[in-house]
Amino acid sequence: MSLCEWYANRAVLLIGATSELGCALLEKILRSLPNVTVYVLLRSQNGLSKEDRLKKIFASPGYERLKQEVPGAISRVKTVEGNLLYEDLRLNDEEKALLREVSVVFHAGGPHESVLEYCQDLPKLKCLAMASSIFKHRGQINEKLQSDVMPDLPIALIRFALIGPPHEEPMPGFVEILKGPTALMVGAGFAYGKSELQAEVIPRDIAVNTMIAAAWEVGTSNVAKPVVYNATTLGCTWGDLIKKSRRASWAFPYPTFGIRGMTSIEPLHWILVLLLEWLPSILCDTVLFLCGRKQRFLAEYDRVRNALQSLKSISSRPWSAERNRVYRLQERLASTKEHNAFPVTAKIDIEAYVLCAAAASRKYCVKEDNFTFVNVTRLFFLFMPPILVVAYILFFSFHTNKIR
Repeated sequence: MSLCEWYANRAVLLIGATSELGCALLEKILRSLPNVTVYVLLRSQNGLSKEDRLKKIFASPGYERLKQEVPGAISRVKTVEGNLLYEDLRLNDEEKALLREVSVVFHAGGPHESVLEYCQDLPKLKCLAMASSIFKHRGQINEKLQSDVMPDLPIALIRFALIGPPHEEPMPGFVEILKGPTALMVGAGFAYGKSELQAEVIPRDIAVNTMIAAAWEVGTSNVAKPVVYNATTLGCTWGDLIKKSRRASWAFPYPTFGIRGMTSIEPLHWILVLLLEWLPSILCDTVLFLCGRKQRFLAEYDRVRNALQSLKSISSRPWSAERNRVYRLQERLASTKEHNAFPVTAKIDIEAYVLCAAAASRKYCVKEDNFTFVNVTRLFFLFMPPILVVAYILFFSFHTNKIR
């Protein structure tokens, strides 16, 4: 049975819809699986009801393609009030009865203990697809349960590397929040790590496809035990990402004093960051303050630095993972009509990928009033070397005359 045939007329439960992965997963299901009803577990938060939070998700620019291609898709989404920290997900009796029709559960973020307990009581469950991090493990990461403790359920446990901008869907390179991999790609700042190591990044749309396809494979194989999938990565090194970002950094420069690059020498890393990122940011904000303008460079520097800090423990060591099961899944998909719609591996043009990510970062991650300051960073790096040379010559001349 093909993937779309298996999903037809099913009711699925999505947990973690507000996460980066969950938001993209909801969009893909609604756009590519037209006969699926999606129950979304949300809780009221910060004065917003569960319905308000769903509307906020649908207001994302990442949902524009869905609105154009499937205008009535939101009618297939039903929200249920719940909380992952409580038994039975804190569902009321009416919602529990409603969810008894659910046959596929996607868990895209948050604690999983209550989810596992709750799924044991779902009478029609065919698969629970759970997202996990590959970085919880050490040594050779095989396709078996390691530190995970799971009940005997049809579970597709998908381990992901860092999730980066999408390769193609819903639009190439789309990002709304600047995170570590994207900050490195767009040249927003200097990173710590070993550039020769594999870049542990998976495009978001490939991650979403892996969740959907793995659930289909486990659901059609009638297994009653967890199956582990180690998802693929970009297939390049950190150094390749940096090298291929030259064109993107010039075409769509990020409005910081970030310099492209990576080093595993920690003192050198911090010297370059302090001299070429932090100090120029302080100087420019000082000038803005004296001119009565809003200070913005240091705040942007802090945002980029926090994003890149998340890469430090990952980019400084190799992560050896077995990925045979994902490649076999791709081969199985190749025999169906959906192989182009749900690829779980992809050959990626890294330069084009980074260029799209840089364009999206400029459009969606940067405040519009920061655009006028992009050229300031270019001018700084253009004139800084001759200024330093002149300053050194003047200092040397003054020092020599003083000695005489």
